[in-house]
Amino acid sequence: MNIAEATAKRIKQLLEINNLSEYALKKKTCLSDKTLTFMFKGKNKDVRLSTIRLVAEAFGMSISEFFDDEIFDYDNIDY
Repeated sequence: MNIAEATAKRIKQLLEINNLSEYALKKKTCLSDKTLTFMFKGKNKDVRLSTIRLVAEAFGMSISEFFDDEIFDYDNIDY
């Protein structure tokens, strides 16, 4: 899996853990429907760090906490 796919998977995981909908995340981050839809469908080849920061903050975490998951382990990502 690539970074964009791993990021989408992590966000979906956090949505489930925090019992939030994609709509609630959109409202908390002020990201557009298009941005979130492209992220969840894996259409973005690259995800901006500024976007990840907004998402992480919506979950009350830092960027490093967002990436602190086995999804992002070296062996799980195709670089």
